[in-house]
Amino acid sequence: MRILDRFFLWIGTNFTVSAYMSSTRIQGLLWSAADITLALVFLEIADEARALAGKDRIRIRYGFIWASALLTPLLFFARNPREFFYLESLIFALQYLVLLFSAFTESRTILEAIRKARKS
Repeated sequence: MRILDRFFLWIGTNFTVSAYMSSTRIQGLLWSAADITLALVFLEIADEARALAGKDRIRIRYGFIWASALLTPLLFFARNPREFFYLESLIFALQYLVLLFSAFTESRTILEAIRKARKS
């Protein structure tokens, strides 16, 4: 247990704003990559279900996800915590709004596609 105690004491002693920003940048990039992947997979599922229902493809929501993907590398260049927070908020707002909107508008179409697939 002493090694773990020393490790946490070392982190507490050396955790500066610079260290915070470095770890937060990496975390933001990884979370954004995961959210983009999740959103793209969900949109692909929704697109397949829409195709089976004879509906048009989703386009604008893909644009918002790709816009968030283009903004994500800018997290690396944030100069201070406030700038990082505002940029991260914009990026994740785009991603989560697309996911929420798609979940509400596409859930019935996806469920119907699943029901049709189970019957055949």
